Amino acid sequence: MSSAIVIGSTGATGIHVVNELLKCGLFNKVTSVARKEIDYQGPNKDRLVQQIVDFEKIEEHKNVFKGHTHMFSCLGSTRKLAGSAENFFKIDHDYVINSAKIFKEENPDSKLHFILLSAVGSNANSSFLYVKTKGQIEDDITKMNFSRLSIFRPGQLLDRGHDSRPLESISSLFAKGLNVITADRIGIPVNMLGKALVYITQIPSKEKPNEEGNIVEFFDNKVSYELAKRTDIPGFENVEGK
Repeated sequence: MSSAIVIGSTGATGIHVVNELLKCGLFNKVTSVARKEIDYQGPNKDRLVQQIVDFEKIEEHKNVFKGHTHMFSCLGSTRKLAGSAENFFKIDHDYVINSAKIFKEENPDSKLHFILLSAVGSNANSSFLYVKTKGQIEDDITKMNFSRLSIFRPGQLLDRGHDSRPLESISSLFAKGLNVITADRIGIPVNMLGKALVYITQIPSKEKPNEEGNIVEFFDNKVSYELAKRTDIPGFENVEGK
């Protein structure tokens, strides 16, 4: 059976990733790596391991990454919350890349699946800090040559609850309205996105291996929404936005 480690597990999407990993019953161990514990009271609670870390000293927690087959990265911030462009890059890029390196190093003989929560429009050559940083993360993770790398690029994250950010309540209402009338949805509820990230681990990729024999695949907002509604694998229920 598979095991998973999640960074950013206390965030709006990360908490739903942990919920789905445990609820589906297909992972014998789920490790939450964060600055604080999460309150989980659902099925398979005994499989949850909570590791409190300081991402500035993530090297001191190498052993936590050992023995896992899947890693989910849902870590992220904004320039405003981070306080500066430098801090934003450190949180969004450096913390993720450093954790990914440890995951790879601590499991050298395993076929590893890395699931990265990125963003729509990510582009390492952009002049905009947010999408440029997301693009750089994607590029740097790709260079690590994981056996399978699944990159999700959702649009507006909806129904964030207490994790909502300034002006997001207004933009979320706008995005929800467009979702009803557009074929290509521009936003996705975080509980649906969380399921999509976990669900992809249970189905084969449609992509062909690259020259190194690894798979790199991308999922946009619409595909993420479709994955969240699939129920063809035992353990997964249809998920609707709140």
